[in-house]
Amino acid sequence: MKWSTVSAVFFLTGVAACVEPYVPNLNLEGQRFTVEATITDLPEPQYVKLSYAVAKPFNEFEITAVGLATVTVLANGVALVWKETTPGHYEAPVEFRGTVGTRYQLRLALANGQRYESTEEIMPAVPPIANVYDRFNSQGIARSTDRSVFWPSNDVYVDVQDPTNERNFYRWDWTLWEKQQWCSSVRFGGSIGFYDYECRSKCWDLIFNETSSLLSDTYSNGRTITGQLVGHIPYYSMPGPTAMGALVEVRQYGITPGAYRYQKLLQDQSEKTGGLADTPPAPLIGNVRNTGDDTEIVTGYFTASAVSKRRYWLDRKNATTPPIGFFQAFHEGRGPNPEPFSPGPPCCRPPTVPCFASATRTPDQPEGWQGF
Repeated sequence: MKWSTVSAVFFLTGVAACVEPYVPNLNLEGQRFTVEATITDLPEPQYVKLSYAVAKPFNEFEITAVGLATVTVLANGVALVWKETTPGHYEAPVEFRGTVGTRYQLRLALANGQRYESTEEIMPAVPPIANVYDRFNSQGIARSTDRSVFWPSNDVYVDVQDPTNERNFYRWDWTLWEKQQWCSSVRFGGSIGFYDYECRSKCWDLIFNETSSLLSDTYSNGRTITGQLVGHIPYYSMPGPTAMGALVEVRQYGITPGAYRYQKLLQDQSEKTGGLADTPPAPLIGNVRNTGDDTEIVTGYFTASAVSKRRYWLDRKNATTPPIGFFQAFHEGRGPNPEPFSPGPPCCRPPTVPCFASATRTPDQPEGWQGF
């Protein structure tokens, strides 16, 4: 089963840089086996995702799911087989949760006879998020390679009390819920272009970070980490006299030293300018290996992380410039074009469209939502 064609940086990490002046050559020629898996201590589905990536022109990759594999996770040596729920997507039993201090290892047996295993990863603890706040940034997100076009953003920060007498490595991700008014767009012929159709009920779209924030406590061991940037949250809202608020969830991961090094390498390579002074990128070798072929480079990293999370309401009252416009941001700058009302027959147009639940949309009001 083929999933999609995506950029080189994104398929590896899900954390491609918001500013992409240069897509680096990440030494990914040919087909690569890719593993995506992070065990957490949260009460939510735990999964392993397996795929092949085949290099295409223009630094893109065609992603093909790897199904029919036997996926085994060992926790302190005790084996647990995970079940394939969709092609290439393997989930733990519902009751499974990661625990701090437990040693985890991944073992894979593919249908073609190839076998893989990861190094052992011990889940580190993570301190709680002490505080979440935001500042408005009128030029938060560069939208062009020459950095001449910017989107405004709410820059979200956290404060954290770093534990004493231990090395800690952190990663921060975010999820944004935005109220969605328009649930479908249909292309018509002639001069009409698109007609856009309103949602039949309340509806929210989910937007995920493209860039993770990483930190080692080398220079902050045992002290309070203040003003750590989590990310630039696009100021979408809707054009009008009053800005519409939005909900953001911040996740703070305690990650292993190996996971930190791997993710930092990816991040550093994605931020290169491509100039003559840049060092050629190192091969992206994770911690999963082919037990019968040490020359195969496997992409991705299997790890375990404890997570602290907080939800924060962005009231957007601190905005000093107009919003991007939520609809406009995802429709090449155009505004909505509703189909004109017609009493029928057939009765009645335009129709409304259900808010179908998906990985990026939900009809259920998220916990912590304060808007209408």
